[in-house]
Amino acid sequence: MPDPPQADGVLAVSVGTVLWGLAVLVLLAFRGRLEDHDATWWIWVAVAGFGLGVFGTWYVRRRRDAYRAAHKSAAEPSTGPS
Repeated sequence: MPDPPQADGVLAVSVGTVLWGLAVLVLLAFRGRLEDHDATWWIWVAVAGFGLGVFGTWYVRRRRDAYRAAHKSAAEPSTGPS
């Protein structure tokens, strides 16, 4: 069985999710200005990015753990009947 991938994506997706969350907070701070320019949809874009990031973080962690478990079970010697 091949080794699990070294770059599992957890850090990248987690950082992206945090950045989307910060974008939501910043955009909410400027909500009045966004309303003046009819651009409140930016807030919803950031909310969607954050929500997808939460799902993505869950998914890549689950995938990483599955790779590690499969690699660990393949590396262990089988203890069959002697």
